[in-house]
Amino acid sequence: MKKSLIDTIQNGREYINEWPVKRELYSLFPECRVIKATQFALLVLPVVALLSFVLQYSYLGSEYIPQALATSLLIISMPIQGYIWLGNRANQTLPLNLLNWFKELETKLAIEGVEVRYNQAKPRYFELARLLNQAYKKLDSAFSRDFL
Repeated sequence: MKKSLIDTIQNGREYINEWPVKRELYSLFPECRVIKATQFALLVLPVVALLSFVLQYSYLGSEYIPQALATSLLIISMPIQGYIWLGNRANQTLPLNLLNWFKELETKLAIEGVEVRYNQAKPRYFELARLLNQAYKKLDSAFSRDFL
């Protein structure tokens, strides 16, 4: 089942909101770095695109407006690449080593009284993000020391 580009971008936006960006997870998952880079790009790149357009227009003149516009649009589209990567990653199934870790964490949360039920036989990274988010919210600081 192929998803459209718009669905992938929306999944990436949802995944950013769901994934816990914690210091302990930076060395284990690339999501934290991609999320931070995408958020930084959303803040900085619109200004860079505008500055690029203005500088090209002022120095090169009106005959270079198409090139300046193309450059600005390329710069503005860069955060979308982060959303696409995150959307694709959110829909990937977990590898076996993470699947075992997912089941252990799910069991630990169930023992602590937190209700977590995922009906999928093959959980995806999106379910891992939800589970990690629940673990950080519900469990104490011993969670990160023991599980990570």
